[in-house]
Amino acid sequence: MSGASVAPPAERRLEGDPAVRRLFGTDGVRGPVGELITPELALALGRAVVSVTDRAAPRVLVVRDTRESGPMLEGALSAGIAAGGGHALLGGVLPTPACALLVTLLGLDLGAVVSASHNPYGDNGIKFFGADGMKLSDEAEARIEAAVRAGASRRSGPSAPSPGRVEPLHGAAADYLRALETRFARLDLSGRRILLDCANGAAHRLGPEIFRRLGAEIEVLADAPDGRNINAGCGSTHVEALGERVAAGGFHAGFAFDGDADRVLAADRRGEVVDGDELIALAALHLRAEGRLAGNGVAVTVMTNYGFHRAMEAAGVQVATTAVGDRNVLLELVRRGWALGGEQSGHIIDTGFVASGDGVAAALL
Repeated sequence: MSGASVAPPAERRLEGDPAVRRLFGTDGVRGPVGELITPELALALGRAVVSVTDRAAPRVLVVRDTRESGPMLEGALSAGIAAGGGHALLGGVLPTPACALLVTLLGLDLGAVVSASHNPYGDNGIKFFGADGMKLSDEAEARIEAAVRAGASRRSGPSAPSPGRVEPLHGAAADYLRALETRFARLDLSGRRILLDCANGAAHRLGPEIFRRLGAEIEVLADAPDGRNINAGCGSTHVEALGERVAAGGFHAGFAFDGDADRVLAADRRGEVVDGDELIALAALHLRAEGRLAGNGVAVTVMTNYGFHRAMEAAGVQVATTAVGDRNVLLELVRRGWALGGEQSGHIIDTGFVASGDGVAAALL
């Protein structure tokens, strides 16, 4: 992790070994609110992540999705960051990839997202990004967890750090929209009728807005979050309903995001579902035809279907296969110097834009 890198563990190796992680899973800490995910845990994680960085007063961007527990956990996490001596910058409701992008764009030290992605509203979670916009490594997460378990997050007395600040980050949504506009400046969607399902989640304003700015005529489903309806019968986990509406309404296409908008699935004009494999294939072929497919290759997981591999072979596109998980895909892209990859589930990464799955950007690819 560049910038505010996580310092090497000072204690015995066992404390920092990913094999003994209990809190962090494949995508941060996630679970039922009031059971695993509590304000107390959020506070401890905030203090812990600051305590294991190599910066005295790291600046941490904090964003969230639309769950009713979000403001509570955002407040506790931010209080922990400030109590540990860091500065928490509140970006409000934003997609997960916006956090990853803004950390690098604004030169911040860390990013934190309060979200449980595609899970129902009763769950929530916390995941961290480094100064390079990438999710923290297993080793870094293990050191954060070790700091929580060891009680390092409860320091007091003369050795305690001076408290930091909690303040709003004005213009965060506008900065993300501006970045999308710049990335897709050549894309003209005039005359295209597009149906968007925003899952009552983090993309409910930004998703429709960027499509409008690029000229599309849009209609929007699930864009009225109430704290409890995120992912409820909508979004990328219920894309079949979107397909029916696309076909019945004569739309050119439809796109369904998940709660934190880091994944997308689609429906074509006939209403047939287009999964992540197909979207990656379409993007790869389009970019290759324009001479913009970095390294002439894509990275996917072992879950990717055989048809994808055949299509890429026929097009002369190299394919690298990784274990399941968008972080594994990203690491392979970085290792090879490629840009495009993803998962069948709709996590689609274009490192030329952001080092994270981005449902909105992927829909525009």
